[in-house]
Amino acid sequence: MADMTVGWIGIGNMGWPMARNAKRAGVDIVVYDVDQGRMGKFAEEFDAKRAPTLKALAEMSDVIVTIVPDGKIVRKICFGEGDRLLDGLGSGKIVVDMSSSAPTGTRDLGDELLKHGVTLIDAPVSGGTAGADAGTLSIMVGGSDEAAIAKVMPVFEATGKNVFRCGQLGCGHAMKCLNNYLSAVGLTAANEALVIGQKFGLDPSAMIDIINVSTGRNNSTETKYHQRVLNRKYGSGFSAALMAKDIGIAAGLAGDQEAFAPLLHTMNEIWTQASAQLPGVDHEVTIEYYERANATKLKPGKKG
Repeated sequence: MADMTVGWIGIGNMGWPMARNAKRAGVDIVVYDVDQGRMGKFAEEFDAKRAPTLKALAEMSDVIVTIVPDGKIVRKICFGEGDRLLDGLGSGKIVVDMSSSAPTGTRDLGDELLKHGVTLIDAPVSGGTAGADAGTLSIMVGGSDEAAIAKVMPVFEATGKNVFRCGQLGCGHAMKCLNNYLSAVGLTAANEALVIGQKFGLDPSAMIDIINVSTGRNNSTETKYHQRVLNRKYGSGFSAALMAKDIGIAAGLAGDQEAFAPLLHTMNEIWTQASAQLPGVDHEVTIEYYERANATKLKPGKKG
């Protein structure tokens, strides 16, 4: 890893601990973030180089990692007007998009970068801020350039526990949005069940206990309700807006494939409405979307 410099774009809630883990594992890191103060703090705390511009970062790096809110921002980083990666990229360099981006957009971006001799790999992650902090993320890799993937594998191994090869370029992003869709289904269904149950006379905390040893259990019932939802602590580190964005990507993917997916489209409507009614909140706060609609409030849990 000593002969490879990784330019890291995005040191937010996920990017900070991931870049830190990579640096601690011996990866030579150059950081860039639109938040100059945060970038400076990271560079000082972890003795990392910082790039004054995207062009400079591209010139200083062999591999560029992006972990930003969506693929539109990744495209702007690469090909936007003004300061951009393209002006510093050279043939043979690699861009790794670890953001949650639209799969079809990823393939289009990969085609454009390849014209300049640059390889794109998609490698979104799952595991939230806790997984990013612990270095236990699941990483979903898309791409067909075996040499490029082998070159960036040390970055994946430093930031994640499970690295999955998903297929050609875009398949990692497809897997990520479908995984998040399923995660949202579990949370949404549990929200509805708890509200219905309490209105009938069941205790929400007891319901979670029963569900978690029964066939209705899912990741949300096991890791969110007692821990942060019923006690209103919230704070998973993943916003409702980002969840809605990922479900929208999954719905777009279904449309591109002309797939029959009525539940997915209903989920897209629910989360678009919920994130609009509850702007800026953690995705766990969407229980309040159901409480408002049902003119009720769930009893606080006794655990957590």
